[in-house]
Parts: sequence; structure tokens; C-alpha cells
Amino acid sequence: MSVTIRDVAEEASVSATTVSRVFNHDHLVNSETREHVLEVAQRMGYAPDATARSLSSGRTHSIGVILPAPHGEFFSELIRGLDDAAQAADHFLLIASSHYNPDEGKSALESLAGRVDGLVMMTPRTHPDPLTEGMDLPVVFVNSELRGDAFDLYRMENREGAAHAVHHLIEAGHSRIATITGPPGSYDVERRMEGYRNAMDEHGLAEGPIIEGDFTQKSGYEAGKELLDFEEPPDAVFACNDYMAIGAMLAFQESGLHVPGDIAVAGFDDITSARYANPPLTTVRIPVYELGRRAGERLLQRIQSSCPPDPETFHVSHELKVRDSTNPRDP
Repeated sequence: MSVTIRDVAEEASVSATTVSRVFNHDHLVNSETREHVLEVAQRMGYAPDATARSLSSGRTHSIGVILPAPHGEFFSELIRGLDDAAQAADHFLLIASSHYNPDEGKSALESLAGRVDGLVMMTPRTHPDPLTEGMDLPVVFVNSELRGDAFDLYRMENREGAAHAVHHLIEAGHSRIATITGPPGSYDVERRMEGYRNAMDEHGLAEGPIIEGDFTQKSGYEAGKELLDFEEPPDAVFACNDYMAIGAMLAFQESGLHVPGDIAVAGFDDITSARYANPPLTTVRIPVYELGRRAGERLLQRIQSSCPPDPETFHVSHELKVRDSTNPRDP
């Protein structure tokens, strides 16, 4: 027979209420009693039922995370940061994906209702307002277009990072700079394209070809092939993420072009694969782990505080990692 809370209480010579408080981290239990009860519970093989704890405390000890996609190095790093923040506070993650579809995002939100104490949402679209209607949970948004002071917003320097990469390409002697974008309506893509256009405009250069991708290496490869069909192909490419940049480089090399001698390539994110690409990829590094950890810590602060802080907007900085894919041309 399984050990019950009353069995532990009897063995420890305390009330069942005290045992319950120990496992719900109640501050009313002194440390000596807590240690005694935990020792008895461990010796007897007692484990509190998660559902019962949730009903008694009103907490699930879980955090919901809604991402645009369930795979990729970027999202893995974001989840790692969130998970470390959650683990430090004895919480767990429940992860759902919108698959870059607003309707699926709403379904994902509904699926987590009642199962989590708060939400971290990375909304890929520029206008996620429908997802926020009737929201009655603490929420932290990551890379969102939301404006105002209703929610915490944790963001990357998309615009500044993209502009930095394009300035670097121009300073390396390139002027016909194409771009490979991501899914239409993406918040990240629109901000990165703003950075691209700002940098080109500052140098008095016309925009190069713009090819739509979907953040995958395959779409970057196909975009690279398409760019080679132009009557005057670009001499450099800025891709809105590293996967597409790596795919484009492969297309160029298969066509007999040398990177960066014939065409330079820069990406965005600095995924692990970027430094091991051939040649190693110049890219905009974003501290994605830090972004996830800080967003998670902020959400837990809201969940656990009796007087939640005012909403804030926080930006993680970027760094341009210059590698062999954009070495300056010889004079």
C-alpha cells in the first residue's frame, strides 16, 4: 500500500496539515520541523501527489512556453535558459508550438489553460493582440510587437544587429547586397529588414534582391540558387538567420563560386553550426540563453510576488562575430 500524508504525520508526530505545509513550501513551518518531516517522508517512501498539491495551493508549479517552432538551435538555447530559471524555483516547463500560425498559437494557449501558473510567449507575428485578449495569467512576451505597458517585453536587438552586419559588408567593399528573409509578418524579420534598409540608406546604396525564406537551411539553399539567376548577381548576402545563410553558401559553392571571394555571406543568431560552417559564418550573436533565463526569472517574479512589479521592456545586446565568410576583398 502507498504511504499517505497521514502515515507520515503519525510517524513524525505532527499534524497532517504540517506535512502538507512542508511540501507546499509554507513559510509557517520552522526549519527544524521541515527537516524532520522531510527525513521521515523520504524514509517511508512518501511522494506528494502533484494534482493534490495543485488543488491545495492553487499553483501548478509549471510554466507554459509557446514558441513559433519546436526545433532548432535558437529555440533550444531559449528553452535551456527558461528551464534553468524554472528549475531554480522548483517549476517545470510545458512547451507548445504555434508553428508560425496564429490559429495554432491560440489553440496552444487554450491547451495550456489551467495547467500553468504563467506563460512565456514568443509570438512570431507583428500583431499578436488576439492572443492577449482575456489573458488572466502572468505573461512575459519574448520578441513581440506589443506596445504599451500591459506586459513585460523581452527583446533582442534585431534592428541594430542587422544594421551592424550590413555595415560590415559595405565596409568590406560590397555594394550589391541581397537579403534572404523569413516568414512574412514575422516580428524578427521585419525588424532585421529595417536594419538592413537603414544601413543601405546611410551609405546611399539601393536595396539588392530580396528573396523570401522560411528560416530553414533548405529555403536558404533555394534562395541562393535563385539569386544566381539574376543578370547581375549580388556580391554579398545578408540572411535573416544562420540556417538560411549556411544553405545559401552551399548553393553558391555548388555553382563554383568562392565564399567570400566571389560573394560574401552574413547571418543572424550565431547558432553553434555557424562557427563550423565552411567557411565559418560571420553572424550577429544574440545571447539567447540569457534572453530565456531573464524572461523566465521575470515571469517567476510575477508568479511568486504578492505585489507584482510594473511591466518593463528589456533588450539583450548583440555582438557581430566576424568570420571567414566575409573577409574583406583584396584591393
